[in-house]
Amino acid sequence: MCRHTHNAAARCKGTRLSNDEQTAIPRKLVSALLLSDPDLRDLVEEFVDGLSSRFDELRQASQKQDWDRLTQLAHQLKGAGGSYGYADLSDVAVKMEQAFRAHSAEQFAGWMAKLEELTAAARAGLQPD
Repeated sequence: MCRHTHNAAARCKGTRLSNDEQTAIPRKLVSALLLSDPDLRDLVEEFVDGLSSRFDELRQASQKQDWDRLTQLAHQLKGAGGSYGYADLSDVAVKMEQAFRAHSAEQFAGWMAKLEELTAAARAGLQPD
C-alpha cells in the first residue's frame, strides 16, 4: 500500500498518470489520501463533490479575464488536489496557474475538459468495487 505525504514529489503508483499516459484519463482515479487513511472518505467525497463549483468559478473568472482570480483559483486547486491525494488534478492546476500569471488562457478549454474527466474518474474511484 502506498503512503500519502504532503510532499509533491512523493506520489503513489496508480494514482498519477505517467508522462506517456498524460492524454489518457483512467476510468477510476483513487485518492492517495484515501488509500493511506480510509477513515477520511467523507472528507475526500466532499472535496470531489465540490469540484464542479470550483470549475464554475474558474469559468466565470475566465469570462471576465480576471487574471488575479484565475491565478488564485488555480493555486487553490493545485494545493487542494495534492492535499486530497489527487496529484493529476494538481498537475493541471500548476499549468493553469503558470499561464494565468502570464495572462494567458489559450488552453483553458482543454484544461477544463481534462479536469472534468479527472473528476469523473475520481467519482468512479470513490464507488465500491
